[in-house]
Amino acid sequence: MQPGFRTFAEVIAFAAEREEAARQFYLELARQTNDTFMKQIFMDFAHEEEKHRETLENLEAEGLERIFANIIKPVNDLALAENAPKVSPAVDLDFKDALLLAMKREDKSHQLYSMLAENSDDHAVSLLFIGLAKEEAHHKLRIERAYKALYGD
Repeated sequence: MQPGFRTFAEVIAFAAEREEAARQFYLELARQTNDTFMKQIFMDFAHEEEKHRETLENLEAEGLERIFANIIKPVNDLALAENAPKVSPAVDLDFKDALLLAMKREDKSHQLYSMLAENSDDHAVSLLFIGLAKEEAHHKLRIERAYKALYGD
């Protein structure tokens, strides 16, 4: 098993903490904007992260099936996050930059889970991290599609 993760429960707790951090990130973006549309988008992202955290914390057979189903599901990659300019969180963030910031955050989570999967000695833990990485890739794709639809970049 990966150093630092001695049990399956530790992996789940780690992933749940990351989902909560993502939720807090989106809530903060929602608080910082005066734009009603942007506020709703970020609240929706926060709600999605909350559902993922709850799924992880209440992980039962159905939750594992959903995570493992992600392993075989192909994920398109528009590669916008990888090629986008760096954006820092700010109170006056416009929607375009907020989407860039969000997609980069999801991409970093995807990369982290992928790296943890590659470095895990435990096959079950590796599969769990692969499923989590795919889930983050789906999040990133959703944001990239919205960005592309709005800005065409």
